[in-house]
Amino acid sequence: MSGAGAALLLLVASAAGAKDAGEPGASEGETPSDAGTGSRPAQVGISSEVDGGLVESDGGAGTSAPGAPVLAIEEFEPAGAASTPPQAVESFEAPPSQARVQVFGSARAQLGVDTRLESAPTDELRENVFDLRGRARLGADVKLSSALRLLLEGRALWRGTAERALRRAKASFEPTLGDAFVDIYAEKVDLRVGHQIVAFGANAAFAPSDSLNPRDLREGLLAEPEDGKLPALALRALGEIGRVQWTAAYFPFFTPSRYSVFGQDEAMVQPSLGAAIPARFHESIEDGLQPHLLETERPKAFPYLGDLGLRAVVPTGKVKLGGSWVWMYEKVPQVRLDPELSALLSQQAKKGEVDSALALSVQNRLAAGEELFTGIYARQHILSIEASALLGSAQLDLDLAYSPRQTFFDASLEPLRKASYTWVFGVSQAADSPLIYSLTYLGLAVPDVGARELLILLEPTTAEGAPRTAWLHLLVGEVGYRLFDDKLELSLRGAFEPIQRSFALAPRVSYKGLERTALWLGAELYEGGAYSPMGYFDRNDQIAAGAAMELW
Repeated sequence: MSGAGAALLLLVASAAGAKDAGEPGASEGETPSDAGTGSRPAQVGISSEVDGGLVESDGGAGTSAPGAPVLAIEEFEPAGAASTPPQAVESFEAPPSQARVQVFGSARAQLGVDTRLESAPTDELRENVFDLRGRARLGADVKLSSALRLLLEGRALWRGTAERALRRAKASFEPTLGDAFVDIYAEKVDLRVGHQIVAFGANAAFAPSDSLNPRDLREGLLAEPEDGKLPALALRALGEIGRVQWTAAYFPFFTPSRYSVFGQDEAMVQPSLGAAIPARFHESIEDGLQPHLLETERPKAFPYLGDLGLRAVVPTGKVKLGGSWVWMYEKVPQVRLDPELSALLSQQAKKGEVDSALALSVQNRLAAGEELFTGIYARQHILSIEASALLGSAQLDLDLAYSPRQTFFDASLEPLRKASYTWVFGVSQAADSPLIYSLTYLGLAVPDVGARELLILLEPTTAEGAPRTAWLHLLVGEVGYRLFDDKLELSLRGAFEPIQRSFALAPRVSYKGLERTALWLGAELYEGGAYSPMGYFDRNDQIAAGAAMELW
């Protein structure tokens, strides 16, 4: 993701692996039992019943002397046998597979308090001092048979914020559909239909090809990794051709990422950008308006073209090699402002004298019905290769990707369509251990940047002035250690960008000694220049405490 929302996505703590699609249950074996029947061995031919099968055994009669009369052995027939038909051997069949239902649910709460009051009470983009969030999910996982599975999950997010002295207190509630799909396990292909997350690439958190699902760009370093990736309606197929494991995914309906334009500390428009808010909304409705503020058009739904993805992986000994192709709509709109409107907003942001002629021209053009603002979603190709391997107790992964056109933004928020090259290398703990760690290096190269262009959040302001290739280097890591039989965990998440020397840190202490409940205390710190990836969001410094409970 490019633009102001991209940096926050890159800060989401590393590497939560995508969940497996689920395997069909083993078939139940049939256990035969023997039915014993009494018989008298007075016959020359004796029949014995074993598991319903009929086996002939020799009677073993002796020989008599020549000329001796042969004694005929009279056949014995039990009384009533003539009138009683023989009993049929009972057949035993496995009972039909029973549906198995697993109900699950959890609830989490987090309270954050800003530690640095950097904005004045009269500033237009004032920062929040209090941030209270609650999340809940409830669902059921139903395995109907060895070939059919149903999962249904509902999610809810509640958030309340307030400025200093509890001014402009507001709250919002977002009920959403979580994972909700049907799995069909066939002989040669496994299908998943419904609301789901599709994982591409080797790195679980930063693979460039893992872009089919939208993101929640409102989360920070203390968020749980699964909160950053949102399920969407899709059809996914898995299968094998020889040694090749393939995945195909189709998203028929467009779902954008979630973000805040203004009004929240993690919003895209920060004070350092120098942009003005065209209108001031009441706090009770401004969060609800955010999803549509930057867009004037959305991609058409099915039967028009949706998002497509193909992936193939080949195990070669201890190494897995693969490649993928993704053709999709970008999940954040490409915003274009008319030059006169942009200049007018810039004058308003500086709180200087507004050019009356410019304001009158913009007013007349709006009255005439001219379109001075557009926000559309561009399409993007992503070609990627990947590799992963186990080296002792560590997992190594590598992703390399190329996109012929990707949207970036300059300092005036004008979209720039550029080719890009991305590489991601990660190492993480792959064995059960008190020590937990992961480290990811993400690199990005954008060639053919013009002398008068500046890619915001990617380049320092000193880069302007000559044609060049823009570079981004980012290190993201996490380390944790569990103590006292895993009841206490100390962890640290962080990100560092060396070119502009911006960084973010999130220490955390968690206590898990209570049944089904965990308590934690942590902090977030963002430092760097005004246009650096982490410094741009320096108003998000906070001390936070939270609790999480597994209901089932």
